[in-house]
Amino acid sequence: MRPAASILLLTTLTGFAYGLLAWLGLYAAAGAAGADRTLILIGVGLVIVLATAGLATSALHLGRRERAWRAFSQWRSSWLSREGVAALFTYPVTLAFVACVYRAPHAPLTRLLGAAATLAGLGTVYCTAMIYGSLKPIRQWHNRHTAPDYLIFALFSGGTLFALLHTVVIGTGAWPAALVALAAAVALLAKLAYWRHIDQQQPLATLASAIGMAHDTVVRPLDAPHFTENFVLREMGFQIARRHGMKLRRIALGLGFLLPLLLSLLGAAGGVPLVSSALAVACAALGLLTERWLFFAQATHVSALYYGRSV
Repeated sequence: MRPAASILLLTTLTGFAYGLLAWLGLYAAAGAAGADRTLILIGVGLVIVLATAGLATSALHLGRRERAWRAFSQWRSSWLSREGVAALFTYPVTLAFVACVYRAPHAPLTRLLGAAATLAGLGTVYCTAMIYGSLKPIRQWHNRHTAPDYLIFALFSGGTLFALLHTVVIGTGAWPAALVALAAAVALLAKLAYWRHIDQQQPLATLASAIGMAHDTVVRPLDAPHFTENFVLREMGFQIARRHGMKLRRIALGLGFLLPLLLSLLGAAGGVPLVSSALAVACAALGLLTERWLFFAQATHVSALYYGRSV
């Protein structure tokens, strides 16, 4: 599939935003809102900015932007519609949460709304993941890894922001950095497991099976269906050379997961925590953008079979 810049920004920015919201909500639910109210107030402000920016960029991918409102009407059957509804629902929950933190940080309602904000944020990420995970014609997306990976990456990326904010506002960030290191390790293993799965996965169909013959029969078209590039080839038949794909995988692993893991361990050990946490955020952002580009670029749609491509 052809990676669109708007979708890359949407999935990356909202991952950071809702992941950070989940950490802030859990932090408040644990009873820490009273002592660290400033951290939560600043953090929620950052969540709103990042989430709004991510959702706004998604509109750039629409052909008829004036009809965007119709996406909210199909929530019974469409994960895209559910994502929009969940994202809108998260706003009032988040605002109510931050209002309670400001006015009554020690109140039981603040803890309850913290938990609700966590669920709302992660629920929106899950809906985003299922937009892709529900598409059966694309084997790289329709599998057991897609939804859990989106949630893991959101918690990991949001955790790097939380550790940075904790270091800036509170002055220490040892325990958040240690948790981020753990999240980075889990995210690294999850990404490796996903790539191993799609590399070993059998094609959904072949040219032979598409015309009712044995799956392993060699079939070649006599003529190309088109002599020029069309929409299907441009969007559904996007191809990336294997050598480039492997190089980008190494970049994604190193920048997106391994460096943040090492930097978080350094911060947890007390070594220049502000610098290490800031670098961890920057590396995670660049690495996850690369990972997300690969997620789309290496996906193959069964419609490409018509043009002689393997899926």
